[in-house]
Amino acid sequence: MKIIILTAGKGERMWPLTKNTPKSLLEIGGGMNVLETQLKSIKECGIKDVVLVCGYLTEQIEAKVKAYRDDFNIKVIYNPFYDVSNNFVSMWMARNEMLDDDFIVVNGDDVFKPSVLKGLLEHDGKSEICMVVDKKDRYLQDDMKVVMDGDRVLEVSKQIPIDKANGESIGMIRFSGKGKQKLLQTMDSMIREKESLKLFWLHCMQAIMDDGFPVRYHLIDEGDWAEIDVHPDLKALKDDAASLGIFDGEELEKK
Repeated sequence: MKIIILTAGKGERMWPLTKNTPKSLLEIGGGMNVLETQLKSIKECGIKDVVLVCGYLTEQIEAKVKAYRDDFNIKVIYNPFYDVSNNFVSMWMARNEMLDDDFIVVNGDDVFKPSVLKGLLEHDGKSEICMVVDKKDRYLQDDMKVVMDGDRVLEVSKQIPIDKANGESIGMIRFSGKGKQKLLQTMDSMIREKESLKLFWLHCMQAIMDDGFPVRYHLIDEGDWAEIDVHPDLKALKDDAASLGIFDGEELEKK
């Protein structure tokens, strides 16, 4: 199993904090930044192969991950188009890492309990594409909302009406078997369209679902994860990071 983390963006909504620091290196507490909490959860799941798709201030991320060379096999892929595209292009840049092993794609601004990743790894192996979804009492317009029916996700978009949504994608999806092939085929088709440069990578998931390929889901609780989009998100996370359990358990070994 391989983890692919999409962390190329400039994080402009977090300025001035991200003016000289990539969002994934913002400290959230316990002397740890966003990326380090992700690596900690990944290590607890026994995964060593990690691919980082970077763009903005890549050199800072490269310098940071050198400290963890004994824990992981980390590969950095540079997306030179990060300043003029959205993260679908980052996904496409990592396509050669999707050819052999099964893999999980994670957004670079997600912080999650180790149990989230463990649960996804243990989820029904017949689900060749499995999306991590949470349920909330109330959804916001800016949430990456989903519509689920039975054991499938049918829609994923920020444009889904709030009263229609019955879940939220956290930006973590596992691909295996024919699901890998379907993703690669869909990305290679979409990259030919100019408008795809500005799309979120989850638009690719919608195209896959529209084509009839089953996308199933692993359900988690709202309190199992957090994302950092705007300044209040970071404040809330710092105030409540301990509840996510990301500072418990085995520590990462820095060299």
